[in-house]
Amino acid sequence: MLTLYQVEWCPHCHRVRKVLTELGLTYVAVNVAARQEERADVVALTGAPAVPVLQDGDRVVAPSGEIIAYLQATYPEPEDAGDHRARGAYRNAVRTSLAPQAAAARLRELLEEQDFAVLAEIPGDAISARLPGEYLLLYAAAPTAAAMAVAADPGAPTAVTIPFAITPVEDGSLVAAPDPVGPVWVYGEPRLLKPLAALRERIAKVFAGF
Repeated sequence: MLTLYQVEWCPHCHRVRKVLTELGLTYVAVNVAARQEERADVVALTGAPAVPVLQDGDRVVAPSGEIIAYLQATYPEPEDAGDHRARGAYRNAVRTSLAPQAAAARLRELLEEQDFAVLAEIPGDAISARLPGEYLLLYAAAPTAAAMAVAADPGAPTAVTIPFAITPVEDGSLVAAPDPVGPVWVYGEPRLLKPLAALRERIAKVFAGF
């Protein structure tokens, strides 16, 4: 039996649970203490308090990257693994033959068609010298979704502000945005799922327009 030592709010643990789901594996989740100094059970396995930690019989594997590599190398993928992977994707992305500036113009048109308002446009060199030339980051929000989110949680406007990244690539641009329902912290707030699910549908239409 597989045993995963984890906490629900940890994004690294979330990555491992996602792969366990894709592989159709049954496992026992051991929810460890929030404070690392109270994780004697994890320290006994690895000598350190960090999670996630996977125990597969006598085999103990950590951290998340090594756990994922171990699972993928050890267990065969079921037929629906790809479907699970697609449904759990953390972002939308499309590659277009448009140059970055043209891709940005097309993105603005598509966002307007889906009732998004562009709140800010930030060139890559204003973020980091490491970003490629012509990189552009657009922040967009849908007013109706924002109103629904604020009604659910007055502190939630950031949940409905979506960053769209335009990255220059060979022969065009890559346009990408996170899945608004994907962040693990959202799962615990069901009142936000409705406006975020509505945003997901609109964002899918934006990407379909390229």
